This record gives sequence, structure tokens and C-alpha cells, in this order.
Amino acid sequence: MNPIPDLARRLESALRLGTVAAVDHAGARCRVTTGGLHTEWLPWLALRAGHTRSWNPPTPGEQCVVLAPSGEPAAGVVLLGLFSDAAPAPSSDPDETLTVMPDGATLRAGNEVVLDTPQTTSTGRHTIEGLLSYLAGLFGDGCAGGGSVIHGPVTQVGGAITSNGIAVDNHRHAESVGDVTGPPQ
Repeated sequence: MNPIPDLARRLESALRLGTVAAVDHAGARCRVTTGGLHTEWLPWLALRAGHTRSWNPPTPGEQCVVLAPSGEPAAGVVLLGLFSDAAPAPSSDPDETLTVMPDGATLRAGNEVVLDTPQTTSTGRHTIEGLLSYLAGLFGDGCAGGGSVIHGPVTQVGGAITSNGIAVDNHRHAESVGDVTGPPQ
């Protein structure tokens, strides 16, 4: 028996460029088309898959690489993240980190972090150190200059809270009657 053809096939299959053909989200597996080969359901590499886990499944049509130990594609894993004509790089700035989400939301980091999304929901305890500023009109209604909604108590740990030049924690009202107060002085 001549081992050369089998060895050549294994070498060719050890590292193959391909395209994601289908995704099984529940099983965290995908099928890849590479040359004339259509793989079995293979796992894809994620940023983290231990105590810390990340979820960012592949997209059909996304370019990838199949890494197949011993040249056996059925035992392979899929490495994602190759830009293509269909999915070009979202930036060419070497000093920028940019993530573009499927719904168009973006997370941009350079000298500052900018989250651009129609709505942001955050739960849990939050600590903000430094200046929290609102830029009127920059983000539209319902955010920043359009107003903010906070459900639950706001606890101030230090420093003054002011609104329109009036110290919230240290001002007096004229003509106070019960729970109704007059305008600030």
C-alpha cells in the first residue's frame, strides 16, 4: 500500500480555508464548506469557554479556517474572524477598537469608549468615579440631554449635587405648606 496519497490528503486537510454553511446555535456547532468538502457539525473557537464564557456565534457566509488534527476534518475545530468582501473590516484605524453588532449598535474605544445604541439597559450596582456629563441633543430624546430615568434610590456618597445652579442638598424653599413647597430660592 502506498501511504503517499493518504499523507497528501491529510496534509491538505490539516488547515483549510472555508465558509460557514450552517449554524446549530443550540449545539454550538457549525458546518463549513471548503473546496468540495462539506464538513460535519464542528465546534468553533470562542474567546473564552471556561468559568468566563463568551457567545458570539458565526454567521452563514462568514469566512473561517478549519483546523483538523491529523488531517481529519471530522475532528476539526473552526477558527472564525477572517474579513472578506462580503464582511469587510469595520475600520482601518490602527488606534481604534470597534465592534459592530448585527443591529447596528457599535462599541468604539480609542481615547474614550463610545457606546452608540438606540437603548442601553444596565442592571446591578454601579459606581461612577469622575465626571458624569450629559450632552444635550447628542444622543436624542430619552438619553443624556433628553432626560434620564433612574428606577430606585440614588445615593450620593460625596460632593454636591446641583441642578441648574441650585444645590439640591442645601437650598431652601419659600412658602412651604406640608409636602408642597414654593419655588427654590
